[in-house]
Amino acid sequence: MDNKANQVNSATTELPLLSAHVAGQLWLTLNRPQKANAMTVEMMQKSTAAILDAQTNDALKSIVLTAAGEKIFCAGVDIHEKPEGLDATQQRSRRSHALAALQDAILDSAKPLVVVLNGAAIGAGAMMALMADACVSVHTASISLPEIDIGIASFSGIDILTHVGGRALALDLIQSGRKMPIQEASNKGLVHALASREDLVRVASSMADLLGNKDPKAFAQNKRWINASLKASLDKARQEHARHRTLKA
Repeated sequence: MDNKANQVNSATTELPLLSAHVAGQLWLTLNRPQKANAMTVEMMQKSTAAILDAQTNDALKSIVLTAAGEKIFCAGVDIHEKPEGLDATQQRSRRSHALAALQDAILDSAKPLVVVLNGAAIGAGAMMALMADACVSVHTASISLPEIDIGIASFSGIDILTHVGGRALALDLIQSGRKMPIQEASNKGLVHALASREDLVRVASSMADLLGNKDPKAFAQNKRWINASLKASLDKARQEHARHRTLKA
């Protein structure tokens, strides 16, 4: 890997979320490969805070979100996390609110946000890739929203897929739960660049530079308008998720 990759990987490896400023880019790395980079509430909250903080840092032009390891970018939220003092209903609500805040931070970020897939993007991990301003991936990755296979409806996933790729794509991935190979995702316009593992950081950095060097005001205004209908739809999806959480209580 090049010098940028070395800088990104030089942070304290015990932390579940790594952060590094590299040549005008904020690199955030999900660092829980032993747990398929499944996001705890703390990881989502810290990712959200880092994205929000970047908005007021004039030294940063773009944000890059990636993950450690070579197999899985992110397996979604950690549904097995059980904090002390919270029952299952409270934890589901806490988890859902943390994920919603992270999704909003990605959609609302005035600075370009590039998701870099080092491996499979699953569930909420796939949603982040689809909501980003650009997605760069290794050739061996895949995208899936397999919630149906564990008996969970994916209202947010449906809205994201429908807005990004249309009803047919939502029917395909949501109702089958299948893994879509990354080349197929690229052919459908869901991924913006493919790279070898050795070249992934360079390609991702170039993409972040490309978007980060656009007029920031115009980029932010365009993005807000592009995402307006998706955000409105997600609000309704979250209400439906909340109703289902109440039924499970």
